[in-house]
Amino acid sequence: MSDENNGLTQKTLTESYGDIVLVLAALANKRRLHMLISTLGSPRTFHELQEVTELGKTALAHHLGILVKAGVLKHIGKGRYELSADGAKLLNAVASAYANSRRRQELEVVKRADYIRKAHTKQKEGKMKELEVKIVKLESMRVASVRAVSETPEHDAWEKMRAWAEPKGLLRDIAKHPVFGFNNPDPSPGQREYGYEFWIRVGPEMGSDGEVDIKEIEGGLYAVTVCKLKEEVESEFFQKEGCLESYKKLADWVKTSKYKFGKRRWLEKAHDPGASEEELVLDIYCPIEE
Repeated sequence: MSDENNGLTQKTLTESYGDIVLVLAALANKRRLHMLISTLGSPRTFHELQEVTELGKTALAHHLGILVKAGVLKHIGKGRYELSADGAKLLNAVASAYANSRRRQELEVVKRADYIRKAHTKQKEGKMKELEVKIVKLESMRVASVRAVSETPEHDAWEKMRAWAEPKGLLRDIAKHPVFGFNNPDPSPGQREYGYEFWIRVGPEMGSDGEVDIKEIEGGLYAVTVCKLKEEVESEFFQKEGCLESYKKLADWVKTSKYKFGKRRWLEKAHDPGASEEELVLDIYCPIEE
């Protein structure tokens, strides 16, 4: 922002801060903001705004009075209200500023990070579906690796990875920096502790820094199936065996296919970071060879 614009902004805020507080206070209420949003397309009647806000008549009249006084809403007669020109400009300015804000970007990163954590901790419930398999070739990749051994290693390892990767912006683009996970070491009968390791793909500029190890991972062929955790954890198989049935089904598929098992690790990868919690999925990668 130029010095001239800075000066104008400071002058406006200083001279009019009382009225600005009044206008912003009118918006700083979720029901009043909801009312304004509902009038973006067309005017609303008092009754329609009651349905939108689920407020009683007295409470609704109070909130409408605040919005009208702030100049962001207009009473146009016969119990009808419409967004004022100033109100429309203000909503557009707020939406634009928020859409491009660092806060929104950080919240999106947190959302994706939480998605991956939940996907890998296998805490959702549901039913199994028929197995579908595709053959994928993973190229060799450079990864940052973290590992934890505990009773909750997925969570613990992910917190380490998140603390390292998030400040570097790696979680903002999961397609460019995919995250893979796997047990290391596997759970053992009678042992409450086991290990889990996360990888995130990184560029050549990244080096080990004490918090993560940098590894060069060999590529190769994988048989891949999609696992809906909500469906699987509700299944009788999971309740009985304590593991995801997709692993067994995928292994059985390989045994009857033209492929043999590869010597690389099985991997898990968050499939759709944009999905809702009800649709959390993993891609399960089984290493194979011709």
